[in-house]
Amino acid sequence: MIKNTTIRTARTAGLTLVMTIVLVGAFAAPTLAAYDDMDAVSLSEKLVGKEYTLGGESISNGFDTSGMNYYVYKMLDYKMPRALDDQFKMDKPLIKSLSNVTEGDVLFFGKGNNPSFSAIYIGNDKIIMASKSKDVVTTYDVDTYRSQFIGARRILSANDQKRIKLVLTARKYLGTPYDFGAKYGQTKTFDCSSFMKWIFDKYDIELPRISRNQAKEGKYVSKSNLDTGDLVFFTTTDSKGEIGHVGMYVGNGMMIHTYGEGGVKYSTIESGWWDEHYVTARRVID
Repeated sequence: MIKNTTIRTARTAGLTLVMTIVLVGAFAAPTLAAYDDMDAVSLSEKLVGKEYTLGGESISNGFDTSGMNYYVYKMLDYKMPRALDDQFKMDKPLIKSLSNVTEGDVLFFGKGNNPSFSAIYIGNDKIIMASKSKDVVTTYDVDTYRSQFIGARRILSANDQKRIKLVLTARKYLGTPYDFGAKYGQTKTFDCSSFMKWIFDKYDIELPRISRNQAKEGKYVSKSNLDTGDLVFFTTTDSKGEIGHVGMYVGNGMMIHTYGEGGVKYSTIESGWWDEHYVTARRVID
């Protein structure tokens, strides 16, 4: 936990990224950054607005429908064929009903066993695709193409799916007020450790109530090897050199956490206050 203390940080590019994330719900990053520490939904959201290009599979050259899938999962270290037909035939679980799809699934649309285009499911009945008709990567309601749905492939492991759900659940609480010592079990306010405990408990990962005790869970992971869903720990002005704050790493050098004014927010851990007060990280999802 961290007391309601005003934290002074420099106005860095990292903080500009935080503002961008809060406003648009996507993780801004340099064009050439590596994204293997992110999740499929967040990475897909980053591509919205990129141009549609037949045969494209990169940020610099644009994307076609299968090229976007190929790029996202390559960045996440998953092997995937490049061609749309081959992606549909992958040796991955086939989901035949839209009611059973989950975040990160690749959805295919067409007739019979012949896909014409595809998209990545990002939850809340939304998909992201490289749209030929719109000439851009964009978001659609899944109902727009429900009648053309022919199946989905589940690419991600169960643990990677859980990491996505942790991020999506945590960001629902952006702006929730900070309250040192907030009572656990209610969601009108949080402190740092009650927030983490609340989010992880939803996915059957039980954490202690206090941040310094949470830092004993799971296994140690170095800062250079952080993955989405890892817990990150810090000292504070009031913790006397001991762990006094916790957040959840969400990829691209960012964490989601709560402290002080503004409550639940994104912050960079690569510069400024949190970089200077970083202590350790723990992985509670293998």
